[in-house]
Amino acid sequence: MTLGGFIVCLFVSIICFLFGFMIWKKKELSLIAGYDEKTFKGDKKKLAFAVGLLLYGIGLLTLLLPLGLEFIGSIIGTLYGIIVVFSIVVCVGYIKYISK
Repeated sequence: MTLGGFIVCLFVSIICFLFGFMIWKKKELSLIAGYDEKTFKGDKKKLAFAVGLLLYGIGLLTLLLPLGLEFIGSIIGTLYGIIVVFSIVVCVGYIKYISK
């Protein structure tokens, strides 16, 4: 992977960590796409925790992605995609569960 790929992954992971911090620790729920304070009936602390943790996890995986691609191979890119999509599906299911 080129230096540009490392820099892009670093930049994307920093953004994920920043948004995860803002949502989880600072409770800036307005950063969540589709969030409406008037219609959400669930626990806002659990929502902030779930989305913040998801973003931290994606940020960590994105930070490690170039290393995996460099030393292990392209299968890591596929594995990365599967893990990210599965994590998002689980997080959406959890949000649906806590919003009841």
